[in-house]
Amino acid sequence: KQRIMAEKAFSEELEALWTELKERVGKEGKIRYWDFIGADTYEETVERAYMTSFLVTYGYATLEIHRLEEEVFIKPFEKPESLVGKKEVVSVPFSIGEEDWRKWKEGV
Repeated sequence: KQRIMAEKAFSEELEALWTELKERVGKEGKIRYWDFIGADTYEETVERAYMTSFLVTYGYATLEIHRLEEEVFIKPFEKPESLVGKKEVVSVPFSIGEEDWRKWKEGV
């Protein structure tokens, strides 16, 4: 289903997700990516992954990637930060397949 959100509604949803992220991080100030985006349904998980990509793109959060352990964490910033010019900014694609979602849901 294609849904189109008004800019104001999108901003409000993004802010709400950012607030949720800040509330859910542990003592280390981060949470596993799948534990944050994971939801009761696959469709909700994809939507949360989509919105989370904007949190990172717009400077509300950053990703911490541990390649050897194949773990990804998301870390919120206290206030939005522009990383352009400060760090090398790269796009990181994530596969959010239904099979991966089922494994996460079952705790595998």
